[in-house]
Amino acid sequence: MDFNAANQAWAERLGLKYPLLADTRREMTRAYGVLNEDPAAAKDAKRIPGYLRAIPTVIVVDKQGTVRYVRDSRPRNTIPIDEILEFVEKMK
Repeated sequence: MDFNAANQAWAERLGLKYPLLADTRREMTRAYGVLNEDPAAAKDAKRIPGYLRAIPTVIVVDKQGTVRYVRDSRPRNTIPIDEILEFVEKMK
């Protein structure tokens, strides 16, 4: 989940006609269970950069609010854009 301007630019670049979520308050990441809020991470120098950050995940929600697709991109933080776009196209 990214800031609104970044999401808007990314959507325009890909020609998307639907909104992308920006979750600057961490409300949705917490609700979907993809927020790294393990308190032990705050005390570990190697893990602190990821503390209170979203686990790199793509979640596609349909117009009725039903989660239709979830993809955790760990460990390499790669998001399969083609796969996601193909899935969204099939939802139409």
